[in-house]
Amino acid sequence: MAIKVQTKEHSASESESKTGTSSASRATAKNRTAVQQAQQAFLAKHINSNGPNDQPIPSPLDFESLPTEALRKYKKKFGINVPSSLTISGYMLASEAGKKTYSYKNKDRITKTELASHVKKHFMNQQCRESEIITNFIYKVNNQGTYHVYVGTQHH
Repeated sequence: MAIKVQTKEHSASESESKTGTSSASRATAKNRTAVQQAQQAFLAKHINSNGPNDQPIPSPLDFESLPTEALRKYKKKFGINVPSSLTISGYMLASEAGKKTYSYKNKDRITKTELASHVKKHFMNQQCRESEIITNFIYKVNNQGTYHVYVGTQHH
């Protein structure tokens, strides 16, 4: 009994066509990866951009990064009983020459850091009804730009 073994010989054109297909698929995969990387770089640059200065957005609870004027307005609006914060003149009093003056020795001002700490403490102690806030927010968004006219008895 003789066993017949069949071998398949590939022609040169068959092997070239297979190699060409695999190199084309590799090129397509590389191109797809390059496009995805370009899209990610574009989105990272433009979607998270904070304008022409491209500064990082401060945390809403980072009160020290807020301007002193905003902290003063908050203090005034909510009647927080703390001394006023230092102005530029107040910081100048902290210099060696300023420490010898009457104004420096009898100051009743606090630094911006201390004011921010008092404002943050007050803000964190505020009570709020989240369900009411969310409901009001949704109402405002849904009715944005519409005017409601009360229809009732008219006075002549």
